[in-house]
Amino acid sequence: MNPLFKSIAKALFFVALFALLGVLATKAIRSQSQKVNIPKDESNNTMRWEHSDNGERFRMEIRGKAEFTDDYTDIRSVSQNGYVRIEEDRNGQSRRYEIRPDANGQLQRYYSVNGENRPLDDAGRAWAGKIILDAVRQSGIDADKRVQSILRKAGVQGVLNEIASISGDYAQRHYFEALIKYGNLNQTDLQTVLRSAAQHISSDYEQAELLIGVADQMIGKDSAAGAFFEATATIKSDYERKRVLTTILKKGTPTREVLVQVAKSAAAISSDYEKATVLKEVSGIYLDDPTLRTIYFQTVDAIRSDYEHRGVLSALLKKTKLSEDVLAGMLESAMRISSDYEKASFLLEASNAYTGDTRLRNLFLKAVETIGSDYERGRVLSALLKNKQIGE
Repeated sequence: MNPLFKSIAKALFFVALFALLGVLATKAIRSQSQKVNIPKDESNNTMRWEHSDNGERFRMEIRGKAEFTDDYTDIRSVSQNGYVRIEEDRNGQSRRYEIRPDANGQLQRYYSVNGENRPLDDAGRAWAGKIILDAVRQSGIDADKRVQSILRKAGVQGVLNEIASISGDYAQRHYFEALIKYGNLNQTDLQTVLRSAAQHISSDYEQAELLIGVADQMIGKDSAAGAFFEATATIKSDYERKRVLTTILKKGTPTREVLVQVAKSAAAISSDYEKATVLKEVSGIYLDDPTLRTIYFQTVDAIRSDYEHRGVLSALLKKTKLSEDVLAGMLESAMRISSDYEKASFLLEASNAYTGDTRLRNLFLKAVETIGSDYERGRVLSALLKNKQIGE
């Protein structure tokens, strides 16, 4: 075969292969979905939970306010003019179960199969009980109440076992939050819960929301900090990770261990913008301690963008009473900026801060010498001469 034809045929083969993989991936993604709509005011609104998987559909709708039985397999009461409706389409068969109060408040129950009304027999009750429990579990409805009930009966491990049966990140997060809120956890339990959350919750947003909510619990609990930051490390979104790190730094006075972990976690942020944002917000906490200051500047030096690198150093200049050690660290960090323009721009901003100390002035001039561009180096030196910060 002609080599050109071979190349074309090979290219077409890979195009077809990638297209097929794309279709398969799309089908896999679409094969299972879950929707939850829970209103803030359940007394006047409608809550809907829907789950679909490979053509099978499950749906629960609650109008008004409903109270479940203790085992969450049936409905105990429904507010006036409200209802609870459960539907399932599976294996070509549709079922529907509806509970409404009559004029006297007595619950009326309606059950149908394929659109045909039927008495609610034992099989129907078993089906309805399973669907109701699953809907409550997977939607996060009554999470606080259920978690407290499970804690009384089976303790922390009982709640973790219940969470393991929940597939959605939204509901899992609410169960974890309730467990942390009501579980009276010691440091060992908190570690276990946070590690379980890291394992189960895949959504960056839900993981971040959980960790932000638990940040208060981390004050003074260094032994649980490792598990907290293990969970933070599972967050792939730079924005969500930044939210977690900036939040925990605002909760009380962070310990040295927490501060070290924050810096390490910030260093792993891919986005230079998000990393720089964290560093700008936390700089005041790190600069007075020699060890933390070293970790801080190591994280600054991990910024690949010269623009963002210079932005962090420029933000530091606005801090009052910078020590000589901090000023020296800033110059050493500035020397690592590749862009002559960004390096020169920072040195021009910083020049007034280096006039009173011979050691710092010499270090400043050493930084100027690292500028490769004659034009940019000349910009800085000309400004120094103009301000009489160096002799001619």
